[in-house]
Amino acid sequence: MMKIETYIPEEDEEALDFVHRVIDLQPDRVPLRIIEQLVEIVLGELKGRDCLMSAEGSEKFLTVTMRHGGRAIDDRLVWVMGDHTDRIEYHPEGDEWVLSIRRDVPPPFVSRR
Repeated sequence: MMKIETYIPEEDEEALDFVHRVIDLQPDRVPLRIIEQLVEIVLGELKGRDCLMSAEGSEKFLTVTMRHGGRAIDDRLVWVMGDHTDRIEYHPEGDEWVLSIRRDVPPPFVSRR
């Protein structure tokens, strides 16, 4: 059975510091680094609006979820992020928008000799 960990930012932890910390806690960090870059881009699009973050991870995936108010981020940005991750979900929930960025950890490559 796969164990899934849930993460929330520590008190006064900046968004990028949170994502960096969560990625560093994962057993295979390299394929997850793209999430850090995408979160940085999204935060730039939000232009200082408050954003609540959380994450879920296991040895097979990492999902970072961002909730924000105000207007939606550009659909083209969401579409481009989808090209660099395994799943993007972006939808309104009440007065907020919810963005989930998921990156799967690829299985180890095994070759036959």
